[in-house]
Amino acid sequence: MDQRRAEHGRNTGPVSLYGEFTLTANRKVRCAVSLTEKDLIVQRLSSSPVGRNKVVLSLKDCIGCRAYRGDDTADSAAYLTIFFYPLKRRWMSSGVSRQRAEQCFRLTGLQDPRANLEEAEKWARAVSERSARQQYLRDGVMMSALSRPSRMMLLVNPQSGKGQALTLYNNHIQHMLNEAGVTHSGHHRGSCHQGPTPSDHSAQEEFDRVLL
Repeated sequence: MDQRRAEHGRNTGPVSLYGEFTLTANRKVRCAVSLTEKDLIVQRLSSSPVGRNKVVLSLKDCIGCRAYRGDDTADSAAYLTIFFYPLKRRWMSSGVSRQRAEQCFRLTGLQDPRANLEEAEKWARAVSERSARQQYLRDGVMMSALSRPSRMMLLVNPQSGKGQALTLYNNHIQHMLNEAGVTHSGHHRGSCHQGPTPSDHSAQEEFDRVLL
C-alpha cells in the first residue's frame, strides 16, 4: 500500500465517511479509512510514524468499486474493493503511465452478514458518487451523462496489434471495463479493413459507444 503517499500539507477537505477495516489480503492489518469529497485516505493503524503508513488516493483516478460477500457462507464479513488507475513512474524510466492499484477491505463490524454488506454498499455508493463528481470536474462531462452506466460494444480484430489484440482484450481490457462497471460486449472482426456491417449500425442504437 505504498502508492501515492500523502503529500505534506495537502488539503483533503472534511471527512464525510470514516471506518476501521482490515485488509482483505492480511486480516492482521487494520486501517482507518476516511472519505472526503476529493480523496480516499487510508491510514494503517500501527506504532509507525503517521507519514509512513498514510496513503491519499485521488477520486479522480478511481474507475469503480464493488461491495460483495465472500464465497464462505459462514463468514459474516463483507468486502469492499476500490479500483484506481493513478499516474505513476515506470520502473527504471523517467516517464509516467496509469497503473492499476486497488484497495481491498474486509468489514466485520457487525455479526449480521446483511448489515455488514449494507455498510460496504453504503461506502461503494459514496465513493462512486464522489468519484463521478471529480470526473466531471476533470473532464467537463455533463452530470446527467453519469446517471446511468455506459453500454459499450468493442469490435476486435484479432490480427491487429501484432496479433495481440484479442489477448489484450481478454486479459486486460475486459477486467478494466468490469471494474469500471461498464456494460460491454466484445465481437471479433475478420480484418481491420472490413467495412461496417448491418449489425454494426444496429449496435449504435443499443450501445452508447461502438469502438473498433
